Amino acid sequence: MLTSYLTANTPRDINVTKHADIELLRPMTDGDVFDNIFDSLLGGGTMSNLICFVIYYLGTYPEVKQRLRQEIEMVLGKDLTKPITAKDLDELQYCDAVIKEVHRHHPISFSIPRVNLEKDEVGGINWPEKTSFQMHYGAIMKNKNYWTDPEKFDPDRFYKVEESDKYLLEKQHIKDSFTIWGGGIRICPGRKLAM
Repeated sequence: MLTSYLTANTPRDINVTKHADIELLRPMTDGDVFDNIFDSLLGGGTMSNLICFVIYYLGTYPEVKQRLRQEIEMVLGKDLTKPITAKDLDELQYCDAVIKEVHRHHPISFSIPRVNLEKDEVGGINWPEKTSFQMHYGAIMKNKNYWTDPEKFDPDRFYKVEESDKYLLEKQHIKDSFTIWGGGIRICPGRKLAM
């Protein structure tokens, strides 16, 4: 990440597509590099946005809030001074399901841009090199071919799915249709910290 920042808009930049705005074509200053790395480590904007939506859905669906509170009490107990361990967090499976369902309804990124480096065939169509593609992530999250009742807010679609036949679509497609952190070389560097 640091290398990308330091080489941006210099002869060593790997990004051959440039922006038209001359201000955006200058190399990054030390302050720019620091601010970007700090933002990346903090993950502030994306996480605060997600937390706001979690609070909204807990207020809108009191039964989900009640189940979540019960799980937290069961796993963490009533002692508020007890330190929370990584094992405790792993046991908060319904909490994990709530966060994933909120993200499915309000993904942090609605589209993921990509550019092919060489001509290729995608979807039965031949595309020339340097074609820009936008994967419309928001639409995938609401596609009825991948999700049971996609407009419905239901954390159970992520909670112990193996034990139920209610969410057969999710069992078949969740690996390919729910990529909360992106993928490949551009996978979110903060994914381990966020969850």
